[in-house]
Amino acid sequence: MKLTADQIEFQDLIRRFLADKLPSDYLRRRIGTGVRCDPALNQALEELGIFDSFAGSSPVYGVVELALLAEECGRSLMPEPLVERIICERILERVLVKSDRDVFNRHLTGKTSAAFAFSECCSLRVDANGTAVSGLVSWSVGHDEADVLVAFANTDTGIRAIMAPLNDPSLFIRRQAPSLDLTASLNSIELKSATAEFLSEAGSRNLDLLISVIKASEVSGICQRVIEMTVEYVKTRSQFGAPIGSFQAIQQKLAQIYAESEALNSLCRFAAWSFFDSEEQRELTARAAIFKASEVGVPVCESALQCHGGIGFTWEYDLHLFLRRAKALQAAFGINEKSAEALISSAG
Repeated sequence: MKLTADQIEFQDLIRRFLADKLPSDYLRRRIGTGVRCDPALNQALEELGIFDSFAGSSPVYGVVELALLAEECGRSLMPEPLVERIICERILERVLVKSDRDVFNRHLTGKTSAAFAFSECCSLRVDANGTAVSGLVSWSVGHDEADVLVAFANTDTGIRAIMAPLNDPSLFIRRQAPSLDLTASLNSIELKSATAEFLSEAGSRNLDLLISVIKASEVSGICQRVIEMTVEYVKTRSQFGAPIGSFQAIQQKLAQIYAESEALNSLCRFAAWSFFDSEEQRELTARAAIFKASEVGVPVCESALQCHGGIGFTWEYDLHLFLRRAKALQAAFGINEKSAEALISSAG
């Protein structure tokens, strides 16, 4: 999919902004101090106008631009749940069906903010009374300033998105110890007969597909960045009197991961375009994108580490942070029997 001039300008603006706000030493300070939320960074994002650009009845930006934003969040290892906030607070209303509007309006209006859990991270079930939910959300993001939990529960009619107030005493939020992804702030939540409202099957599926497209795009950004870091390194690292980038083995490995990264990027952008512009392709492209991301994200990072040699495995070098993020997303969205069946079904 060819980007418009405005979309290219938007992505370039975000890239420069995040490069300035999220240098390596900033991320490492957050890791070292355990900071979970940076009001100054969120204020800067507000002032940039990102949130307002996705809001309103005639928003400036849509899913394609959100996918571009997710790419840049992956490239910069954004530690705040930026794309999840925009989905819940700005775009969710657009992907819901008419019957979901009342539920949405009761929970996400005005300045209300949301915490979000991916469907693959939820083992929630509906209680016998049909209005309460119990179980565990293994990890979710965005709790520090949130009022509502948006998650997924298993029902008799399939997986349904739920909305539940975070101040409900039946929700027990536990801050997780440092996870594999050191740059993200994650919580686990136990629900014990917590009151929740359900979105429709169609609205729930649309939300699940949307987050698949966006998180696949984040993996695409991770791949792009680690390849850039590797190319820069092999141009300057010399062995036997020549840059290692001149060695055929290095060139072949870089060519392979570059091809995988470009394929993922093209698929993500097509899936983002399809979401609103090609309803018949929405499900297939979204599931294919997250499948491809879970398949290639970690191997691309691992190949980049190998090309760097010993320095790539050191704490001081940033590559392991990208590998950690890629592994965390692979754990959340990795292909399994259920997701494989969904992909095959959508292709049929």
